[in-house]
Amino acid sequence: MKILLVIDGSSYSRMATSMVWALRPARDTAVTVMTVVPEHIFLGGITLGKLRGAQERREVQQQKALELLQQSVKALGDARLKVDSLVRWGNPAEEILKESDKNGASLVVMGARGVADPLSFRLGSVAQTVMKYAKTGVLLVRETSSVQNRKATPRKTGLNRVVLATDGSRYSETVAQFLLGLPLPRQCEVIVITALQSHLAALLKTPTLDFQTNQELIAQLQASEDGEARKITDMVGKQFQLKGYRAASVVMRGGAAECILAAAREYNPDIIALGRRGLTGIESLLMGSVAERIARYANCSVLIGHNPVSKTLVVEN
Repeated sequence: MKILLVIDGSSYSRMATSMVWALRPARDTAVTVMTVVPEHIFLGGITLGKLRGAQERREVQQQKALELLQQSVKALGDARLKVDSLVRWGNPAEEILKESDKNGASLVVMGARGVADPLSFRLGSVAQTVMKYAKTGVLLVRETSSVQNRKATPRKTGLNRVVLATDGSRYSETVAQFLLGLPLPRQCEVIVITALQSHLAALLKTPTLDFQTNQELIAQLQASEDGEARKITDMVGKQFQLKGYRAASVVMRGGAAECILAAAREYNPDIIALGRRGLTGIESLLMGSVAERIARYANCSVLIGHNPVSKTLVVEN
């Protein structure tokens, strides 16, 4: 397994380092800690540094970037992970995406907001671009009850609860298999939820000339949906129980994004995990509207699975 950890010196990136520790990946996991020094490149490859002849200033910035990486490298190295580091110059989002592809990363871990983003932004511009265009899973980290002390070392961080949203799609299965492949802390509880709303859409679209017949059809659809939803959530929940984790299944009714956010408010998880797209997602779209809304409005970290189930996402225990 390969993890690309992106840091920029912000409190969010320090929490991202803590989150990698909290995920408890296998000891042979390769972690690349990366930081990007923002640099605008003009036509012809010209940069302000070149125009000013500020080679000395560039070397100072390079040294600061290396010092920034050192703390994360040491912390993760203590966990006996295979850790290396690198500094890139240029557009942060572009460099992260290029390195993710080049490195064959299984997961990109980064803060939901960066050091340059205004405090009013719930989702930073770099994080938003990466989650839209990355060809792998992305974990956007926010502060939760398990990451209360921003100066705490990663080993003090744990995962107490994960809300896993599923609809039976292959993208949902990707996230579930990724979590199952991690040796999560035994105290971690997994809440498996699914949201039902198709009977509401059917009620709005069906003719109303025969109201009683329509009501009976809606009732049948609702009962059938409930049964299928229970099967999906119970099946996923049992997979986690077989691994020794506590797991609960919850079926909610309403809009998918609204239900997931409501579940997060009720269960106060450290991570919401969901697929990039669902059963209703259009394959040509880069980002499903549900995943994007969760990433923007959740008060905790969000794990977005991208590719269909792949062995590269599964960690051997």
